This record gives sequence, structure tokens and C-alpha cells, in this order.
Amino acid sequence: MSSCSRCDRGQTEPIAALFAVVLVAIAITTYGGVLVELLPGQSDRAPTVATEERVWDELGGDGVYDAGTLSDPSSAIDHSVLPRGFSVSVDVTYRTDDGRKSDGRVVYTPDGNTDEYGSGEIPERADVITRPIPVRIAPGVVESGRLSVAVWKR
Repeated sequence: MSSCSRCDRGQTEPIAALFAVVLVAIAITTYGGVLVELLPGQSDRAPTVATEERVWDELGGDGVYDAGTLSDPSSAIDHSVLPRGFSVSVDVTYRTDDGRKSDGRVVYTPDGNTDEYGSGEIPERADVITRPIPVRIAPGVVESGRLSVAVWKR
């Protein structure tokens, strides 16, 4: 045995070790990206959450929905906030002294136009998200309400 036992040990250059770590990280990232694309139902998911947030920004710009806004659907929501290639249903319901009231459901077609025949049922395949919102019924009168947004591919 030699007196210099440390001299006989192998060492790795720091640059080579760093390169190996980066290479492993790239491989794991690539594998994860491919795996997500191959899993069923993950790559063609309806953009429901993002659409609901954008619709609420349009309808409740000041944080409160004004009752009756959906009565003119063409001016209620800017078509650029709707996802292309998906149908979108928007419904606002709220409480009044007489009970629950709906401003009516508005259905937008995949090209962003309103669907005149959108009074039918929302298909089962639709992703639906509902959130509580404040609704201004009259000046100084705010009641609780619900915004429901459904998104589906036709």
C-alpha cells in the first residue's frame, strides 16, 4: 500500500458532474412532457376555469354584476374572451324578494356568435364551473347570486 491513499482515488471534474445533472434534468422534463400528452383526456381539456375567469371579468368589471346585463348578449361579453372551437354557456341566477331569478342563459357558438337555439340542455360532456357573485339589483341593493359557465366542444 502506498502512503498516499488519497492520490489513488478517482475524481470527477465539476464541469462533467454539472453536465450530467443538467442532462438528467432535461431527460426527466422531456419524459414528463411526452407522458402528459399521451395520457387520455389531458391534452384536449376544455378551458373552463380560464373562460369562467374571463367571463366574470367582462360581466363584473367593477366586482358586481348588474342585473339584466345578459339580456343583450352581443354586448355583454366580448367575443375575444371566449375560447375558439368551444361552445360556451353563461347563466346568472340571483335571489330577489320573489325567490330566485335568472337573467337567462346565453349560449355562444364555437365562432363566438350567440346561439339563437341555445335554450336546450347543456350536454353531459360539458365542463361546468359555478361561482358565487354579488348582483346589483337596484342602486344600493346587492344580493348574492351564482355565475355558471359551461364549456364543451361541439
